[in-house]
Amino acid sequence: MKEFLFLDGKPLEQKLPLRSLFFGEGLFETFRWHDSPPVFLEKHIARMKQGSGLLSIPFPGEEKIKNAVEDAVNKSGVKDAYVKLCLLSSGSLKFHERADEGHVLVVIRGYGPPKEHMRAHVAPFKRASSSPLLRVKSLNYLENVLARREAERMGYDEALFLNERGEVADGSSTNVFWVRGGVLHTPAPECGLLPGITREALISLAPELDLEVKEGKFNLDEVLASQGAFFTNSLVGITAITEIDKARVIVDRKLFSRLRRSLFQKLGWAP
Repeated sequence: MKEFLFLDGKPLEQKLPLRSLFFGEGLFETFRWHDSPPVFLEKHIARMKQGSGLLSIPFPGEEKIKNAVEDAVNKSGVKDAYVKLCLLSSGSLKFHERADEGHVLVVIRGYGPPKEHMRAHVAPFKRASSSPLLRVKSLNYLENVLARREAERMGYDEALFLNERGEVADGSSTNVFWVRGGVLHTPAPECGLLPGITREALISLAPELDLEVKEGKFNLDEVLASQGAFFTNSLVGITAITEIDKARVIVDRKLFSRLRRSLFQKLGWAP
């Protein structure tokens, strides 16, 4: 049956990826393009492909997506770029039906240097650890938006999620780590988080830094009692957590510098 669409009172003639607009049915990846493709670009694209399977969005193909990103960066003229890569969906506007087509959107802007330290606020609502949406980088991002807005309204830089059991999960756009007794701790995926690509990179570096790695279920007190806590993602790399809701977190500057230097080298960001 034909559908009629009107925007601001005028007929909408152009085909748009409205399933993404209506239902948040879409995926995204963000990363830094530092004069050359990011080291882990293929992993970002592979994660998007995996997510497209869960959401039943037709996948345009790895090569088409890679070329779209490179073309967008080249046309923008930005040498050190923030890149947001999106896979949008179009098709039937019946919410339960599947998308007919996947569309590639690339956003480019200048990359801003990340903060070396952040203050965090615990989100006022919990992560539902069993949600299937936590397994993909979905455009259905309103929980993250609301949590981050609340954190910034309170004067903080990032929101920190706990799950329904009170276990530490992740940040609004980050994964979380902390060190205690020579062990690098991070929440396990079953706590309700998307295992980030930079998270994976830091875990792989731990043996070189004489750190054991423990993924598990932890409460907030364990983070507060640590010898250093950190947020990671593909835009900031790694940043130290100095405070969580007015509770100070120790910053071992020597340890943080070692982690940051090693991770930036792995990401191809080192000078």
